[in-house]
Amino acid sequence: MRRSALSLLLILLAAGPAAASGAIECTTSGGEASASLTIGSLPVLAVVGAKLEAGERRWTIGGDDAEGIAVGQAFRGIGEMRIDFTDPNVEEVVAEMRLFTATEGRQSVTAGTMRIADVGAWALTCEGP
Repeated sequence: MRRSALSLLLILLAAGPAAASGAIECTTSGGEASASLTIGSLPVLAVVGAKLEAGERRWTIGGDDAEGIAVGQAFRGIGEMRIDFTDPNVEEVVAEMRLFTATEGRQSVTAGTMRIADVGAWALTCEGP
């Protein structure tokens, strides 16, 4: 009995995180820049993963092959999402994303802007939750 309960607990714990996140993929119309976000399913906006690309440069949360970034602050309101990424030491803002969603019935669209300091600013179209 005890072994069964422990096995069930381990299965439930292992299955939890997979269902607790969603992905948002954003890109410019010409492909000059893109962003991939992994969002945790919490009452507040929790950005648990991110990859930003502009030209040949790449920034990621926890990635080894790119410039490192961290989430400085993130906010989600009705129809909007605002995220500021900083350097890993949280000394300066590296990138800002502002995303807005419009919904009508079952249709939903998300678009916004991304600015990367000393690199550029772009309009984005997104897919995802």
